Amino acid sequence: MADDSDYDILERALEVDLTDEKLYASELPEQVWRTLRAYGKPVRSHGLRDHWAVTRYRHIEEVYRQGDAFSSEMGMHLGEKESDTLAGPAAGGMSLLVTDNPAHAEMRRALAAAFTPRLMRKLKDSTLDIARTLVARALDEKSADFVDAVAAPLPAIVICELLGVPESDRDHVLRLTRSAFSGSGYATSNSQLAAHAELFSYSDHLIQEKRRNPGEDVATVLANATMYGRPMDREIAVMNCHDLIAGGNETTRHTSGAAALTMVTHREAWQGLREGSTDVAGATEELLRFEAPVSHVMRVLLEDTEIGGVTLRRGEYVTLWLRSANRDEDVFDGPEELRFDRKGSGHLAFGHGAHYCIAAVLARIEVEAIVTALCEQVADAELAGVPQRLESNFFRGYRTVPLALTRR
Repeated sequence: MADDSDYDILERALEVDLTDEKLYASELPEQVWRTLRAYGKPVRSHGLRDHWAVTRYRHIEEVYRQGDAFSSEMGMHLGEKESDTLAGPAAGGMSLLVTDNPAHAEMRRALAAAFTPRLMRKLKDSTLDIARTLVARALDEKSADFVDAVAAPLPAIVICELLGVPESDRDHVLRLTRSAFSGSGYATSNSQLAAHAELFSYSDHLIQEKRRNPGEDVATVLANATMYGRPMDREIAVMNCHDLIAGGNETTRHTSGAAALTMVTHREAWQGLREGSTDVAGATEELLRFEAPVSHVMRVLLEDTEIGGVTLRRGEYVTLWLRSANRDEDVFDGPEELRFDRKGSGHLAFGHGAHYCIAAVLARIEVEAIVTALCEQVADAELAGVPQRLESNFFRGYRTVPLALTRR
Protein backbone atom coordinates (compact mmCIF):
# COMPACT_ATOMS: atom_id res chain seq x y z
CA MET A 1 0.00 0.00 0.00
CA ALA A 2 1.37 3.43 -0.95
CA ASP A 3 2.23 5.75 1.94
CA ASP A 4 2.16 9.54 2.04
CA SER A 5 5.78 9.80 0.86
CA ASP A 6 4.94 7.77 -2.26
CA TYR A 7 2.13 10.19 -3.10
CA ASP A 8 4.46 13.13 -2.48
CA ILE A 9 7.01 11.68 -4.91
CA LEU A 10 4.33 11.09 -7.53
CA GLU A 11 2.94 14.60 -7.11
CA ARG A 12 6.40 16.10 -7.59
CA ALA A 13 7.00 13.93 -10.66
CA LEU A 14 3.69 15.02 -12.19
CA GLU A 15 4.72 18.66 -11.71
CA VAL A 16 8.01 18.24 -13.59
CA ASP A 17 8.19 20.03 -16.94
CA LEU A 18 9.44 17.27 -19.23
CA THR A 19 10.15 19.85 -21.95
CA ASP A 20 12.65 21.77 -19.79
CA GLU A 21 16.06 20.98 -21.28
CA LYS A 22 17.82 21.87 -18.00
CA LEU A 23 16.20 18.80 -16.40
CA TYR A 24 18.36 16.65 -18.65
CA ALA A 25 21.70 18.00 -17.43
CA SER A 26 21.42 15.48 -14.56
CA GLU A 27 20.18 11.95 -13.87
CA LEU A 28 16.77 13.26 -12.74
CA PRO A 29 14.87 12.19 -15.89
CA GLU A 30 15.46 8.51 -15.11
CA GLN A 31 14.01 9.06 -11.62
CA VAL A 32 10.98 10.89 -12.99
CA TRP A 33 10.30 8.19 -15.59
CA ARG A 34 10.61 5.47 -12.95
CA THR A 35 7.95 7.20 -10.84
CA LEU A 36 5.64 7.70 -13.82
CA ARG A 37 6.00 4.02 -14.79
CA ALA A 38 5.03 3.05 -11.26
CA TYR A 39 1.89 5.18 -11.62
CA GLY A 40 1.01 2.79 -14.45
CA LYS A 41 -0.96 5.02 -16.84
CA PRO A 42 -0.28 7.81 -19.33
CA VAL A 43 -0.09 11.14 -17.49
CA ARG A 44 -0.91 14.69 -18.55
CA SER A 45 2.29 16.74 -18.62
CA HIS A 46 2.62 20.50 -19.05
CA GLY A 47 5.31 22.80 -20.40
CA LEU A 48 6.12 24.18 -23.83
CA ARG A 49 3.44 21.83 -25.18
CA ASP A 50 0.83 20.07 -23.06
CA HIS A 51 1.00 16.38 -23.87
CA TRP A 52 0.26 12.86 -22.69
CA ALA A 53 3.47 11.22 -21.45
CA VAL A 54 3.52 7.47 -22.12
CA THR A 55 6.31 5.74 -20.17
CA ARG A 56 5.41 2.03 -20.02
CA TYR A 57 6.79 -0.42 -22.59
CA ARG A 58 3.45 -2.13 -23.26
CA HIS A 59 1.61 1.19 -23.68
CA ILE A 60 4.20 2.45 -26.17
CA GLU A 61 3.80 -0.79 -28.10
CA GLU A 62 0.02 -0.15 -28.14
CA VAL A 63 0.59 3.27 -29.70
CA TYR A 64 2.90 1.83 -32.35
CA ARG A 65 0.37 -0.92 -33.12
CA GLN A 66 -2.33 1.71 -33.64
CA GLY A 67 -0.05 3.80 -35.84
CA ASP A 68 -2.81 4.99 -38.17
CA ALA A 69 -4.48 6.76 -35.23
CA PHE A 70 -1.38 8.89 -34.61
CA SER A 71 0.30 11.45 -36.86
CA SER A 72 3.96 12.50 -36.97
CA GLU A 73 3.38 15.41 -39.36
CA MET A 74 3.24 18.04 -36.59
CA GLY A 75 6.79 17.09 -35.59
CA MET A 76 8.45 14.18 -33.82
CA HIS A 77 9.73 15.90 -30.68
CA LEU A 78 8.38 18.29 -28.08
CA GLY A 79 10.88 21.06 -28.75
CA GLU A 80 12.59 23.32 -26.25
CA LYS A 81 11.74 26.81 -27.52
CA GLU A 82 8.84 28.38 -29.39
CA SER A 83 10.56 28.22 -32.79
CA ASP A 84 10.87 24.42 -32.41
CA THR A 85 7.10 24.10 -32.46
CA LEU A 86 7.11 25.51 -36.01
CA ALA A 87 9.97 23.40 -37.39
CA GLY A 88 8.16 20.06 -37.27
CA PRO A 89 5.01 21.13 -39.14
CA ALA A 90 7.18 22.96 -41.70
CA ALA A 91 8.91 19.67 -42.57
CA GLY A 92 5.71 17.61 -42.35
CA GLY A 93 5.25 15.47 -45.45
CA MET A 94 8.79 16.32 -46.63
CA SER A 95 10.88 14.06 -44.38
CA LEU A 96 10.49 10.37 -43.65
CA LEU A 97 10.59 11.23 -39.94
CA VAL A 98 7.52 13.47 -40.06
CA THR A 99 5.35 11.95 -42.77
CA ASP A 100 2.27 9.74 -42.51
CA ASN A 101 1.00 7.04 -44.87
CA PRO A 102 0.65 6.70 -47.77
CA ALA A 103 3.53 9.12 -48.45
CA HIS A 104 5.58 7.63 -45.60
CA ALA A 105 5.39 4.16 -47.14
CA GLU A 106 6.45 5.56 -50.53
CA MET A 107 9.39 7.46 -49.02
CA ARG A 108 10.46 4.48 -46.95
CA ARG A 109 10.37 2.19 -49.98
CA ALA A 110 12.60 4.58 -51.88
CA LEU A 111 15.12 5.01 -49.06
CA ALA A 112 15.19 1.32 -48.13
CA ALA A 113 16.62 0.56 -51.57
CA ALA A 114 19.82 2.31 -50.47
CA PHE A 115 20.56 0.12 -47.46
CA THR A 116 21.56 -2.94 -49.44
CA PRO A 117 23.30 -5.91 -47.76
CA ARG A 118 26.27 -5.36 -50.10
CA LEU A 119 26.70 -1.73 -49.04
CA MET A 120 26.23 -2.58 -45.36
CA ARG A 121 28.90 -5.31 -45.55
CA LYS A 122 31.29 -2.82 -47.13
CA LEU A 123 30.51 -0.21 -44.48
CA LYS A 124 30.93 -2.70 -41.65
CA ASP A 125 34.55 -3.38 -42.59
CA SER A 126 35.47 0.27 -43.20
CA THR A 127 33.69 1.44 -40.04
CA LEU A 128 35.65 -1.00 -37.90
CA ASP A 129 38.91 0.30 -39.42
CA ILE A 130 37.86 3.88 -38.59
CA ALA A 131 36.93 2.94 -35.00
CA ARG A 132 40.25 1.16 -34.44
CA THR A 133 42.18 4.18 -35.72
CA LEU A 134 40.25 6.70 -33.60
CA VAL A 135 40.51 4.61 -30.41
CA ALA A 136 44.25 4.09 -31.00
CA ARG A 137 44.72 7.87 -31.29
CA ALA A 138 42.78 8.41 -28.05
CA LEU A 139 45.06 5.87 -26.34
CA ASP A 140 48.10 7.86 -27.46
CA GLU A 141 46.88 10.82 -25.39
CA LYS A 142 47.29 11.15 -21.63
CA SER A 143 43.55 11.77 -21.54
CA ALA A 144 40.92 12.52 -24.17
CA ASP A 145 37.32 13.62 -24.45
CA PHE A 146 35.87 10.43 -25.90
CA VAL A 147 33.01 12.31 -27.57
CA ASP A 148 35.36 14.63 -29.41
CA ALA A 149 38.00 11.98 -30.14
CA VAL A 150 35.84 8.99 -31.18
CA ALA A 151 32.07 9.20 -30.75
CA ALA A 152 31.55 12.36 -32.85
CA PRO A 153 34.00 11.91 -35.73
CA LEU A 154 33.21 8.25 -36.51
CA PRO A 155 29.56 8.68 -37.61
CA ALA A 156 30.45 11.88 -39.48
CA ILE A 157 33.11 10.03 -41.48
CA VAL A 158 30.81 7.05 -42.10
CA ILE A 159 27.86 9.16 -43.24
CA CYS A 160 30.12 10.84 -45.83
CA GLU A 161 31.00 7.40 -47.18
CA LEU A 162 27.38 6.25 -47.11
CA LEU A 163 26.12 9.30 -49.01
CA GLY A 164 28.97 9.24 -51.51
CA VAL A 165 30.39 12.63 -50.52
CA PRO A 166 33.49 13.19 -52.72
CA GLU A 167 36.84 13.12 -50.93
CA SER A 168 37.40 16.77 -51.89
CA ASP A 169 34.23 17.79 -49.97
CA ARG A 170 34.62 15.66 -46.86
CA ASP A 171 36.64 18.08 -44.73
CA HIS A 172 34.00 20.75 -45.46
CA VAL A 173 31.12 18.41 -44.53
CA LEU A 174 32.91 17.19 -41.42
CA ARG A 175 33.43 20.80 -40.27
CA LEU A 176 29.75 21.54 -40.84
CA THR A 177 28.60 18.45 -38.96
CA ARG A 178 30.93 19.24 -36.05
CA SER A 179 29.48 22.74 -35.83
CA ALA A 180 25.87 21.71 -36.38
CA PHE A 181 25.87 18.89 -33.82
CA SER A 182 28.25 20.15 -31.14
CA GLY A 183 25.61 21.74 -28.94
CA SER A 184 22.97 20.69 -26.47
CA GLY A 185 20.27 19.02 -28.49
CA TYR A 186 17.90 21.54 -30.05
CA ALA A 187 18.95 24.52 -27.93
CA THR A 188 20.97 25.64 -30.92
CA SER A 189 23.16 28.69 -31.23
CA ASN A 190 23.28 30.94 -34.27
CA SER A 191 26.43 29.18 -35.47
CA GLN A 192 24.68 25.81 -35.29
CA LEU A 193 21.66 27.12 -37.19
CA ALA A 194 24.00 28.53 -39.82
CA ALA A 195 25.78 25.16 -40.09
CA HIS A 196 22.44 23.39 -40.59
CA ALA A 197 21.54 25.88 -43.31
CA GLU A 198 24.85 25.12 -45.02
CA LEU A 199 24.19 21.39 -44.71
CA PHE A 200 20.84 21.87 -46.45
CA SER A 201 22.62 23.80 -49.18
CA TYR A 202 25.29 21.12 -49.51
CA SER A 203 22.63 18.37 -49.56
CA ASP A 204 20.95 20.19 -52.45
CA HIS A 205 24.28 20.42 -54.28
CA LEU A 206 24.99 16.73 -53.65
CA ILE A 207 21.57 15.59 -54.89
CA GLN A 208 21.95 17.61 -58.09
CA GLU A 209 25.46 16.28 -58.65
CA LYS A 210 24.31 12.67 -58.18
CA ARG A 211 21.59 13.18 -60.77
CA ARG A 212 24.30 14.15 -63.24
CA ASN A 213 26.92 11.64 -62.09
CA PRO A 214 25.33 8.71 -60.23
CA GLY A 215 27.35 6.42 -57.98
CA GLU A 216 26.75 3.46 -55.67
CA ASP A 217 25.61 5.43 -52.63
CA VAL A 218 22.55 6.66 -50.74
CA ALA A 219 22.61 10.17 -52.24
CA THR A 220 22.34 8.63 -55.70
CA VAL A 221 19.33 6.57 -54.57
CA LEU A 222 17.67 9.74 -53.26
CA ALA A 223 18.54 11.72 -56.38
CA ASN A 224 16.89 9.14 -58.63
CA ALA A 225 14.09 7.92 -56.34
CA THR A 226 10.45 7.87 -57.35
CA MET A 227 7.21 8.39 -55.43
CA TYR A 228 3.88 7.28 -56.86
CA GLY A 229 5.67 6.42 -60.10
CA ARG A 230 7.09 9.95 -60.54
CA PRO A 231 10.54 11.38 -59.71
CA MET A 232 10.80 12.33 -56.03
CA ASP A 233 10.52 16.08 -55.51
CA ARG A 234 13.91 17.71 -55.16
CA GLU A 235 12.90 19.29 -51.82
CA ILE A 236 11.99 15.88 -50.38
CA ALA A 237 15.27 14.35 -51.55
CA VAL A 238 17.24 17.22 -50.01
CA MET A 239 15.32 17.09 -46.73
CA ASN A 240 15.92 13.35 -46.33
CA CYS A 241 19.59 13.72 -47.25
CA HIS A 242 19.98 16.33 -44.49
CA ASP A 243 18.07 14.14 -42.02
CA LEU A 244 20.32 11.17 -42.75
CA ILE A 245 23.31 13.34 -41.91
CA ALA A 246 21.59 14.54 -38.73
CA GLY A 247 20.37 11.13 -37.60
CA GLY A 248 23.58 9.40 -38.59
CA ASN A 249 25.59 11.81 -36.46
CA GLU A 250 23.42 12.09 -33.37
CA THR A 251 22.31 8.50 -32.77
CA THR A 252 25.72 6.82 -32.67
CA ARG A 253 27.40 9.79 -31.09
CA HIS A 254 25.27 9.74 -27.97
CA THR A 255 25.15 5.98 -27.48
CA SER A 256 28.90 5.59 -28.07
CA GLY A 257 29.86 8.44 -25.76
CA ALA A 258 27.73 6.93 -22.99
CA ALA A 259 29.06 3.44 -23.81
CA ALA A 260 32.63 4.56 -23.19
CA LEU A 261 31.62 5.89 -19.78
CA THR A 262 30.30 2.45 -18.82
CA MET A 263 33.90 1.21 -18.92
CA VAL A 264 34.26 3.16 -15.65
CA THR A 265 30.79 2.64 -14.17
CA HIS A 266 30.29 -1.03 -15.15
CA ARG A 267 33.77 -2.54 -15.15
CA GLU A 268 32.63 -6.14 -14.67
CA ALA A 269 30.52 -6.10 -17.83
CA TRP A 270 33.51 -4.94 -19.88
CA GLN A 271 35.86 -7.42 -18.22
CA GLY A 272 33.54 -10.26 -19.24
CA LEU A 273 33.53 -8.93 -22.79
CA ARG A 274 37.33 -8.75 -22.91
CA GLU A 275 37.61 -12.27 -21.55
CA GLY A 276 35.12 -13.65 -24.08
CA SER A 277 32.36 -14.68 -21.68
CA THR A 278 30.01 -12.29 -23.52
CA ASP A 279 30.01 -11.22 -27.16
CA VAL A 280 30.15 -7.88 -28.96
CA ALA A 281 26.74 -8.26 -30.63
CA GLY A 282 25.03 -8.81 -27.27
CA ALA A 283 26.97 -5.93 -25.71
CA THR A 284 25.92 -3.62 -28.54
CA GLU A 285 22.21 -4.41 -28.08
CA GLU A 286 22.45 -3.97 -24.33
CA LEU A 287 24.20 -0.63 -24.71
CA LEU A 288 21.51 0.51 -27.14
CA ARG A 289 18.87 -0.47 -24.56
CA PHE A 290 20.69 1.03 -21.60
CA GLU A 291 21.86 4.19 -23.35
CA ALA A 292 19.18 4.75 -26.00
CA PRO A 293 20.10 8.05 -27.70
CA VAL A 294 16.53 9.35 -28.18
CA SER A 295 14.48 10.09 -25.06
CA HIS A 296 11.10 10.45 -26.73
CA VAL A 297 9.18 10.69 -29.97
CA MET A 298 5.99 12.71 -30.35
CA ARG A 299 2.73 12.04 -32.15
CA VAL A 300 -0.61 13.84 -32.53
CA LEU A 301 -3.88 11.93 -32.16
CA LEU A 302 -6.02 11.67 -35.27
CA GLU A 303 -8.92 10.12 -33.37
CA ASP A 304 -9.95 9.40 -29.79
CA THR A 305 -7.91 6.41 -28.58
CA GLU A 306 -7.62 4.48 -25.33
CA ILE A 307 -4.12 3.68 -24.05
CA GLY A 308 -3.55 2.05 -20.69
CA GLY A 309 -7.14 2.63 -19.63
CA VAL A 310 -6.98 6.37 -20.37
CA THR A 311 -8.90 8.01 -23.23
CA LEU A 312 -6.71 10.33 -25.25
CA ARG A 313 -8.56 12.84 -27.43
CA ARG A 314 -8.20 13.75 -31.09
CA GLY A 315 -5.74 16.62 -31.60
CA GLU A 316 -3.80 16.02 -28.38
CA TYR A 317 -0.02 15.53 -28.34
CA VAL A 318 1.39 12.21 -27.13
CA THR A 319 5.01 11.52 -26.25
CA LEU A 320 6.49 8.01 -26.18
CA TRP A 321 9.38 7.94 -23.71
CA LEU A 322 11.59 5.28 -25.28
CA ARG A 323 14.33 5.61 -22.67
CA SER A 324 11.75 4.87 -20.00
CA ALA A 325 10.34 1.85 -21.86
CA ASN A 326 13.83 0.39 -22.13
CA ARG A 327 14.04 0.34 -18.33
CA ASP A 328 10.54 -0.97 -17.67
CA GLU A 329 10.63 -3.34 -14.71
CA ASP A 330 7.76 -5.42 -16.12
CA VAL A 331 9.78 -6.22 -19.24
CA PHE A 332 13.44 -6.27 -18.22
CA ASP A 333 14.89 -8.10 -15.22
CA GLY A 334 17.11 -5.68 -13.32
CA PRO A 335 16.66 -2.91 -15.93
CA GLU A 336 19.08 -0.54 -14.19
CA GLU A 337 21.86 -3.12 -14.55
CA LEU A 338 24.10 -3.30 -17.63
CA ARG A 339 24.20 -6.97 -18.64
CA PHE A 340 26.00 -7.83 -21.86
CA ASP A 341 24.52 -11.34 -21.73
CA ARG A 342 20.92 -10.12 -21.39
CA LYS A 343 18.29 -12.21 -23.17
CA GLY A 344 14.60 -11.69 -23.79
CA SER A 345 12.49 -8.73 -24.94
CA GLY A 346 13.95 -6.34 -27.48
CA HIS A 347 14.58 -2.69 -26.73
CA LEU A 348 12.75 0.23 -28.32
CA ALA A 349 15.80 2.43 -29.00
CA PHE A 350 14.92 2.49 -32.71
CA GLY A 351 11.15 2.63 -32.25
CA HIS A 352 8.78 0.00 -33.55
CA GLY A 353 6.46 -0.70 -36.46
CA ALA A 354 6.11 1.48 -39.55
CA HIS A 355 8.40 4.20 -38.16
CA TYR A 356 11.14 1.81 -37.05
CA CYS A 357 14.42 3.63 -37.74
CA ILE A 358 15.39 2.96 -41.34
CA ALA A 359 19.09 3.40 -40.50
CA ALA A 360 19.07 1.07 -37.47
CA VAL A 361 21.40 -1.34 -39.25
CA LEU A 362 23.91 1.48 -39.76
CA ALA A 363 23.71 2.59 -36.12
CA ARG A 364 24.34 -0.99 -34.99
CA ILE A 365 27.36 -1.26 -37.29
CA GLU A 366 28.83 1.95 -35.85
CA VAL A 367 28.21 1.16 -32.18
CA GLU A 368 29.48 -2.40 -32.63
CA ALA A 369 32.64 -1.09 -34.30
CA ILE A 370 33.39 1.19 -31.35
CA VAL A 371 32.64 -1.56 -28.83
CA THR A 372 34.93 -3.92 -30.74
CA ALA A 373 37.76 -1.39 -30.89
CA LEU A 374 37.45 -0.63 -27.17
CA CYS A 375 37.39 -4.33 -26.29
CA GLU A 376 40.45 -5.05 -28.45
CA GLN A 377 42.59 -2.10 -27.42
CA VAL A 378 41.55 -0.82 -23.99
CA ALA A 379 42.43 -2.63 -20.75
CA ASP A 380 40.93 -0.04 -18.41
CA ALA A 381 39.56 3.48 -18.22
CA GLU A 382 39.48 6.20 -15.58
CA LEU A 383 37.65 9.50 -15.47
CA ALA A 384 39.88 12.43 -16.40
CA GLY A 385 37.23 15.00 -15.52
CA VAL A 386 33.50 15.31 -14.91
CA PRO A 387 31.29 14.07 -17.80
CA GLN A 388 28.74 16.68 -18.88
CA ARG A 389 25.24 15.70 -19.94
CA LEU A 390 23.51 17.28 -22.91
CA GLU A 391 20.74 19.70 -22.04
CA SER A 392 18.15 18.28 -24.42
CA ASN A 393 14.73 16.73 -23.89
CA PHE A 394 15.08 14.83 -27.18
CA PHE A 395 18.61 13.41 -27.33
CA ARG A 396 20.02 11.72 -24.23
CA GLY A 397 23.78 11.61 -24.04
CA TYR A 398 26.91 13.46 -23.02
CA ARG A 399 28.49 16.64 -24.30
CA THR A 400 31.86 15.52 -22.92
CA VAL A 401 33.25 12.24 -21.55
CA PRO A 402 36.86 12.90 -20.44
CA LEU A 403 38.72 9.60 -20.04
CA ALA A 404 42.22 8.32 -19.48
CA LEU A 405 42.46 5.03 -21.36
CA THR A 406 44.97 2.25 -20.64
CA ARG A 407 46.21 0.14 -23.55
CA ARG A 408 45.78 -3.63 -23.47
